[in-house]
Amino acid sequence: MLKDTVEFVKSLYKTPSAEALALKELEDSRRRLLETQSAREYSDSMCKYYEAKIKRLTSYLHNATEVK
Repeated sequence: MLKDTVEFVKSLYKTPSAEALALKELEDSRRRLLETQSAREYSDSMCKYYEAKIKRLTSYLHNATEVK
């Protein structure tokens, strides 16, 4: 039991292997990609929203000025 505890404490301070570091970096990159894809979807939606709003308001103002 004491040997297991000592090994556990050693493992906490041991330098991780290159493979372990690469795996951690890969997982972090995948999470960041998902976050960035979500941000892109949001930005695309906002662009479409403002394009439609500009079209609608331009049409409204065009029609409003013709009536006068």
